[in-house]
Amino acid sequence: MRPLRRHTSIALVTAVAAVAAACGGAQTFGLTSDDNNRAALSQALAKRVLPAQAGPRNATGKPMAFVVLGGKQRRLVAYDLAAGAAAWVVDADVQSKVAVGGDFVVAREGGAVVARAIADGKVRWQAPIAGELVGAAADAERAYVVTAQTTAARPTWRLAALDGASGAEVWGADSPGQLGAPAAQGGLVMSPFLKQWLTFLDADTGAPITRVRGIDEEITFVRTTSDGAWFGSALGVFRVDEAAASGQRADATYGTMTLPKQLAKATWGPDGFDGVQAGYTAADRTRILWRTAGAGPADGGPLAFQDGGVAVHYFRFVFGYSIKGELQWAYSHPRVELVASEHVGTTLVAVSQRGELVALDPASGAVRWRGELGVEGAQVLGATIDADGWAPQGAADEGATTVAALISIARDRDARFADVKELALSALASLPGAEVTAEIIAIIQDPRTPPKLRDTAVEVLVARKDATALDAYAEALAVPHDYLTGSQPVAVAELARAIAGLGGAGIDAAARKRAVDALVLQLESPETDGPELVEIVKALAAIGDGAEVAPLRRMLMAYRADPLFAGDPKLVGAVIAALVARGGSGREWVAFVAEDPRSLDAVAAAARAALAKK
Repeated sequence: MRPLRRHTSIALVTAVAAVAAACGGAQTFGLTSDDNNRAALSQALAKRVLPAQAGPRNATGKPMAFVVLGGKQRRLVAYDLAAGAAAWVVDADVQSKVAVGGDFVVAREGGAVVARAIADGKVRWQAPIAGELVGAAADAERAYVVTAQTTAARPTWRLAALDGASGAEVWGADSPGQLGAPAAQGGLVMSPFLKQWLTFLDADTGAPITRVRGIDEEITFVRTTSDGAWFGSALGVFRVDEAAASGQRADATYGTMTLPKQLAKATWGPDGFDGVQAGYTAADRTRILWRTAGAGPADGGPLAFQDGGVAVHYFRFVFGYSIKGELQWAYSHPRVELVASEHVGTTLVAVSQRGELVALDPASGAVRWRGELGVEGAQVLGATIDADGWAPQGAADEGATTVAALISIARDRDARFADVKELALSALASLPGAEVTAEIIAIIQDPRTPPKLRDTAVEVLVARKDATALDAYAEALAVPHDYLTGSQPVAVAELARAIAGLGGAGIDAAARKRAVDALVLQLESPETDGPELVEIVKALAAIGDGAEVAPLRRMLMAYRADPLFAGDPKLVGAVIAALVARGGSGREWVAFVAEDPRSLDAVAAAARAALAKK
C-alpha cells in the first residue's frame, strides 16, 4: 500500500464534495473541519478516562475469551481463562465479531445487533439494523455500531450509539462517505472516516470533538487496550496522543518494522473498512501481535514496542521478532490452525480450531498455560479475547522450544505453508547444535520434501558451517549402494557440498577420518555420477588434511585414459586441482600424468595447465 499523496487527498475531497453538499447542514462526518488541531486533540484526551491498571473490559474483571462455534447451530461460549473452564454456552447465530462492553457483549445475529449478558449469555436486547454491519465496539455503558446501506439514491454509512441496558439509540450520525469499524474508550468514540480521518466524538452525546487527518498514511483501523489507543494501516501504528495531531509519521509517536517476505500477509490490525473482516475470517490468522512499552515521548518519536519487538501469528505458527527483524523465537501449534490471538500485555493468548487455548510468553515464546474449551465437537470460527493484564497462575512452564518449533514447521506436510517452511529453514542457519544439522539433513534426504524447499535446506546446511556435525554427515554418507538390501545413499552431492564448506579448521581428527572414509566410499562406488563425484572431490580437498591424496591419485591413475573421465572437464579439473593444491606427492602424480603418453589429451592438458599456475 503506497502512502497517500497530497493530490490523492484533493481528488478524494472533490469526489465526495457533491454528495456532502446534497446532505446539507453541518455534519459529524464532513469534508471540512478543523483537522490536526493539537489543542483540540489534547482536550479530547483529557476527557478520556483510562483504567487505573491493566484489566479486562468486562465488568466482572475476569479474563475471558468469547468463542464462536460453527456447525448446524452456531454457539457462543464465554470461557473464563483464569478458571480454565467455560462459564456458559448458548445457541447464538453470531455473524460478526463479538464486542465486549461492561456487563454485556454484542454481535450481529441474523438481521439484528444482539446484546447478551456477560453473566449468563441470555439475550438482553435486539436492535434491528439496516444494511450491512461494518463494525462494532462497546464500553461500560453503550454499544457503538457502524452500518452501511445502499439505496436507490446513494450509499450511506451510519454510526449509532445504543444503550447497553435497553438497546435504545442514544445518538446517531450519518456519513456521506465510508466509515470504518469504531473503537470506544473512557468517554471517547473514535471513528475512521474515508481511510483518511480519525474522528473523535463524545461518547455521551455523539458530538464531534476533533479529528486527525492522515497525511502520509491511510487510517484503516483503530485499537484500544488498557493503557491507550492506537490507529494505523498496513504500514504501521500511531499512538493516540497529542503528537498524533500532526498526522505525519515523522512528528507522531509512530512504530513499524520490516518482516520477512514470507510473512507479508500479516497486518497490524484488521481493515476496519472491509465488511468481511467485521466477522471472523482467515485474516484473523495472519496478525502482528504487539504492545508498546510505556507511554512514549510526549512530543512524538519512535514507538517503543514491548520486549523490543513483535510477535507474528501466522496460521498454526507464532514467531517472535526483534525490532531489527531478527527471529527471537518460534512456536508451532500441533495439527490445527490458531484462529484467534491477542497480545494482552503479559502473555499472548490464542485459540485453535479445535478449542485448544494456549498462552505464550511474549519475550521467549515459552508456553505458560494450556486450556481446553471443553465443548464437545467444537469447531471454532473465531474468538474475541478480553484478558488485558492476565498472567496465568501456577501453570507449568514448558520452556522455549524454538529449535523444535522451527524444525516442526520446516517438516510440516501442509502444502499451503511452503513460504513459511523456507523461513523456518533459513532461521535454523544461525542456530547452533549438531541435532539441528541432523534434522536439516533429514529434510534434504526425505523424498517428500518439495524441490524448492530442499534447495533452501541445502543452502542453509552449507551456510551453517557446523564442524561439530561432521559425524552426522559421515553417517549419512556411509550408506553403500546394495542391491540385495535395497540401501543407497541419498543427497550425496548436497552433503559433500556442505562438508566442503567446513574447510579444514577446528575439525576433530576422529570425525575427520570417519567423514573421509565415507566420502571415499562414495568416490569409489560405480553408482556415483559425475556431478556427485565433483562435490565429493571438493569435500575431500577441503577436509582431507592429506588423506585425500591416495584416493584421488588412485582415481586419476585409473581413469586418465578413460574417455568418460576425460569427457568430464569439471571432474578432471577438480581431481587435478586438489592434488596440486596439496603439493608434495600429489603434485608429483599430476606431473606424471601430464607427461605420460597413455593419458588422454584432455587429461594431460588439464594437468599441464594446473601445474603452470603459480
